Formats: sequence, structure tokens, C-alpha cells
Amino acid sequence: MELARALKAALEGSGVPLLINDRVDIALAAGADGVHLGQDDMHPKDARDLLGPHAFIGLTLKTLEQAERMASMPVGYACIGGVFATGSKNSPAPPIGLDGLGKILSRARLAYRGPVGAIAGIDASNAQAVIAAGVDGIAVISALFMATDPRAEARRLRGIVDQTLTSRGDFA
Repeated sequence: MELARALKAALEGSGVPLLINDRVDIALAAGADGVHLGQDDMHPKDARDLLGPHAFIGLTLKTLEQAERMASMPVGYACIGGVFATGSKNSPAPPIGLDGLGKILSRARLAYRGPVGAIAGIDASNAQAVIAAGVDGIAVISALFMATDPRAEARRLRGIVDQTLTSRGDFA
């Protein structure tokens, strides 16, 4: 809670929203701008009821069925994953890879019109391939926290995403 409040204060006036992973209670108490939910977390409708109509609510998708169900959920974005293996989060499910990403993304695009990103194990070595697969963005943890210069790595990743979106015909 203390860290969430400190981050919220540090971001004040920057235009950068604070989203809390998994914990609607912390997001609500800290005045965060939203929450990212996994499939085992609070249902997005309950999160929306608690956080209000303007909160960012994201959802991780891991299967074709979850992508189909997303159409009826009050979410503002989704992330598909885990695309690759990651040390940031223990997951019993094997990575879906680029092939699985493409399949779930196709189903998500049929069910949902909002932004869809990718999550897990994404770094500068594979970000271009992930964006080229059709997602709108990436979520990263280890790529930044394991970097010698996280700020420079964030800029590098943003450049890869923007360049790939532009070459794909989308605007960054």
C-alpha cells in the first residue's frame, strides 16, 4: 500500500496512469488509475463496480475461450500471455509462443475492439516479432528490471514497438 501511494504521488501530473497488478483492494485504497487482472483474480465486473466507470481495467488472456468471453466484460484492454517463459511470475502453464499468441489474438479481435497487448518474457530480442504478430503493445517487467539502465531500455523497447507498428501500417 505504501509503495502504491508513493508511486501514485510520483506520477502526479505526468499523465502516466498507475495500474496495480491483481489487487483491486490496493488499487482502490491507493487511488490508482486502474488494475490489471489475471484469470484467477477478481472478476472484471466486480472490479468495475468497485473502481468506477473511468478506471483502467485490463485482463490477461491465456486461452481461446477466455478471448471469446472477454466481449462481455467491462475491460479497457487485454494482454495475451504468457508468450514466453519468464522469471517474473511462476506459471504452471507452458508459454504459448508466437503461434499461440496469433491464435488467441485472432479470436480476441473477433470478440473485442479494444487494444490487445502481449505479456511475459518479452524483451528487445523478441519485441519486434511480438508486435509484428499483430498486438498493439507489450507489457514488460524483467526486460526493464534486469537492465543496467532501465530508462534506456524502456526507450529502446518503445522505439522497437513504435518502429514495428509504423512498418505494419499502424501509427505508434
